Amino acid sequence: MEIKDMQIEDIEARMSEINGLLNSEDADIDALTAEVDELIEQRTALETRAVNKKSLLEKVATASVKPIDAVEERKMDNTVTKAELFDALAENIKGRATPEQRALLTTNATGGTVSVATILDDYIWTDWEKSPILSRVRKVYIKGNYKVNYEASATGAVVHKEGSAQPAEEQLVLGTVDFVAEYIKKWISVSDNVMALRGQAFMDYIHDEFGHQLAKTAEAIVLEEIVDSELSAKVTHAIDGDAVLAGLAKLSDEATNPVVIMAKSTYAKIRSIRTTAGARIEDPFEGLEVLFNNNLAQEGETEMVLVGDLDGVVANFPEGEEFRYIVDETTLATQDMIRIIGKVMMSAHLVRPNGFAVISAQ
Repeated sequence: MEIKDMQIEDIEARMSEINGLLNSEDADIDALTAEVDELIEQRTALETRAVNKKSLLEKVATASVKPIDAVEERKMDNTVTKAELFDALAENIKGRATPEQRALLTTNATGGTVSVATILDDYIWTDWEKSPILSRVRKVYIKGNYKVNYEASATGAVVHKEGSAQPAEEQLVLGTVDFVAEYIKKWISVSDNVMALRGQAFMDYIHDEFGHQLAKTAEAIVLEEIVDSELSAKVTHAIDGDAVLAGLAKLSDEATNPVVIMAKSTYAKIRSIRTTAGARIEDPFEGLEVLFNNNLAQEGETEMVLVGDLDGVVANFPEGEEFRYIVDETTLATQDMIRIIGKVMMSAHLVRPNGFAVISAQ
């Protein structure tokens, strides 16, 4: 199909194919660059046409005489209503959005339209920020695999008195962390009745099924990286009133805003410990904020306490933080069911030596 004949969905499909081709060593970068430029030009033309059509329809509608209760609710600044935005977002996820609805989601907040980020930030993709762990992790958005260097060791600066021999050259040893992103996925099968839900009702359903679970898995990936990383200090110490102090002592100077991460059962156990004199420990967490994740005390696993600065962890989202959806109406068609797949691509690594201490009794 020639680019001039493509619709929005055709352009998105080709963009996805080109993204895959870029990973090939023999990819013709010049040809692909030219093609992407043409695709963007065609998509812009289609979106402009849809916006112009919407504007024309609104002019025709306002020229007609309608009862007051039949006039569509609008904001004072003539932008579309929140209900329309939810309808557009819901139908877009289903793959059933009209060109006008697509225009609402793919253009910036000009001319009576609102960008998709405006809706997502305010409503559904808040799970990243709701998580006290994920919200503290540094986020980058670099496409493909990439490397981060860290200072493994270095000699310090010295005072050089005038006229004395020059100081020795700094001995710097760098380490490298490789970021290879993978998809976090979840899928469910739903009935036609669910797909018939509109607007906010459908978005509420999707959020309940996907948002929290995908964010929860991302949080588990961050903690697993901290526990397994060669850059974290491994501390063998009883999980008691001194455990946090033992971990804090191992942190580097660059860990300037440390927190404590533990399961709620571990928190309760430490809080309940009393000294031999019978007095309750005043603050076993050394004044640090305590964050909870029950993965750190799963049945049959070693109980752990993490102490460190989450700013030393970097999470890369090559495709952005927004969850992507695939609606498959074919695979389970004989069962009158529709499969919805939610996914987000991510990799996370600790990039600061001794940025975290992992305390366990063994």
